Amino acid sequence: MNFIKKLTISLMTVLVTVCLLSCSKKNAENSDSVKYTFGGSSTVAPIVNEAIGSYEKKNPGVSISYETLGSSVGIKQLGVGTLSLAASSRDLKQSELDKGYVPHTIALDGLSIAVNKDVDINDISMETLAKIFSGEITSWKDINGKDEKIECIMRDETSGTYSSFNEIVMAPYKKEVKRDALVARENGESAIKIASTPGSIGYIGMSFGKIVEEYGGKILSVDVVLPTSENVRSKKYPISRALYLVTNGKPTEGIEKSFIDYVLSAEGQTIVENNGFIRVN
Repeated sequence: MNFIKKLTISLMTVLVTVCLLSCSKKNAENSDSVKYTFGGSSTVAPIVNEAIGSYEKKNPGVSISYETLGSSVGIKQLGVGTLSLAASSRDLKQSELDKGYVPHTIALDGLSIAVNKDVDINDISMETLAKIFSGEITSWKDINGKDEKIECIMRDETSGTYSSFNEIVMAPYKKEVKRDALVARENGESAIKIASTPGSIGYIGMSFGKIVEEYGGKILSVDVVLPTSENVRSKKYPISRALYLVTNGKPTEGIEKSFIDYVLSAEGQTIVENNGFIRVN
């Protein structure tokens, strides 16, 4: 009996040891696996989505997902702790800077003004743009075009592109966007609506201009300056902006700093350029 009892205890000890070793191995494997989510601007999405794929290859075990929430929603979620990294296509407000949010410039961009193919003008002034989107000018004939109603297409109010347009185009003339404009949730949708809506005009991130042109629409010059990389970099093009990754405080370590550093690296900036934006490094 004593022998059987000792044998049973020995076998149980072996099984417990094997189980502990197995659990330790699984825990070690799990400790190397990181799942991370951040979100924000739809304009920045093409950059970060490609950067995520390359970053993950360089960092096995790291899995990152990006949610297109809009710049303002992404920044707001920094404050409540839902996100620790957000992407923005607008400048931070003073109230956001006062909270300790830190913008990290990763690219430059211009807002292109696009029109439907049936609109017979090629250039527009900043003041005329403000008057069109405020509803003061309602027909193309009022600016030497044909007798056709102007259909304005704007972004939704959570969009950084919407905020940038308001700040750069509308605010200097003390005007507000009219309420009966057609609304698009992201740049691609804006481009398609402009290309498919007769008499329409709208604004899109510069890299999305090719979608409008593919459908037969066109990009206007603004105050006789075209939205090109050179003109945005030199600030000749009047509707220019920076694109950001935003943190709550300055990151000193962790995936936030690591990912920002990657996007600002030579390889990351090539991704910026490949997606039609303008590198900062």
